Amino acid sequence: MLIVLFALASVWILAYALVGEASLFRHWVNALFPLGAFVAITTVVAAESNYDVIDKSRYAVEFESLSFASLPEAFYTAGTEGREPAFLLFNWLVGTITHDAHVFFLITAALCSLMLATTLWVILGSGWQTAVVFYLTYCFGFFIDYSSFLLRQGLSISFLFLALALILRGAKRPWVILLLGIGVLFHWSSAVPAGLILLIAVMRLRTDILVGVWTLFSLSYFTGLNSRLADPLGSHIEQVETYSDPALAQSYAGGTNRPIFWVLSAGPLAFAYAARKRLDTLPEWYPKLLNAFLLLNCYYLCLGFVYFSDRLAAYSWSIVPVLVALPFLGWSGKGQRTVRLGMLMLFTGWAVYFGSFASLQPT
Repeated sequence: MLIVLFALASVWILAYALVGEASLFRHWVNALFPLGAFVAITTVVAAESNYDVIDKSRYAVEFESLSFASLPEAFYTAGTEGREPAFLLFNWLVGTITHDAHVFFLITAALCSLMLATTLWVILGSGWQTAVVFYLTYCFGFFIDYSSFLLRQGLSISFLFLALALILRGAKRPWVILLLGIGVLFHWSSAVPAGLILLIAVMRLRTDILVGVWTLFSLSYFTGLNSRLADPLGSHIEQVETYSDPALAQSYAGGTNRPIFWVLSAGPLAFAYAARKRLDTLPEWYPKLLNAFLLLNCYYLCLGFVYFSDRLAAYSWSIVPVLVALPFLGWSGKGQRTVRLGMLMLFTGWAVYFGSFASLQPT
């Protein structure tokens, strides 16, 4: 059933790439089916999969315990175990409805999917483009994990990404600060990314300077200098010391300061930077989006020496589908259909390589 629904929604996405800008097929009402289909698919896939991952098992046990607790008892965990208060409150609220961990995962995945759809629509201001970028996000492959078994961070990223969308659209700052604050209260590691996103709102930053800073961080990444420069952090921030423990190498394959992660960052950056320099069809807020990616990726490069560093890279990687798609979707010159089809083929090919479609198969 999921495969059939995904195939039908994908036909819609293909049609969006082929029809012209003036086509009535691109009316926002017609985007409700593919967008609703992808929200439903990602929700079911995220909720049903990854039960073999220890993180998900721990969240299941934690929810079942908190669902029977009173509100003061739930928040007692924040003081004794350092668990983030927003996540505890979320567990408790869902626990007032159900004690079933499966339903909890379903609600969490649905919230992440709906927030992604809302955020994309706020940024893009277009139903059909939102549906296309949602498909690309699924293909990119990281979204399911962060709404399936990396729940705290997935919820945190959802609020941070929505805050960034409001910044790009010129929303009032108090709403931005509120969303960033909620994001931090879901996962402490998002405190620095939240500050960097707020920097986009309060300062006028030059992209060329940020590219230079990113290049310096890249050099420290490949030389291991980032580890030596961050040594003082290890003695003051417990999580840095914990996640840089060499003993974690047994459970985290691939090591640290991984070149492939740098490539996954540098590729979209190079494309987006070239598009910003050469295209005049991009939205006026596109440089801010690119600046946000640069700042968030510098955060990852700075701490690339810790194990599970891909979870830090996720703050910048979550922007990649929008960052890369906009130059393709906004192209109005010759061969625009070919350009959009090329974008779909690029992300679909990555999805096949990455294994994003495997989760559609019934287990």
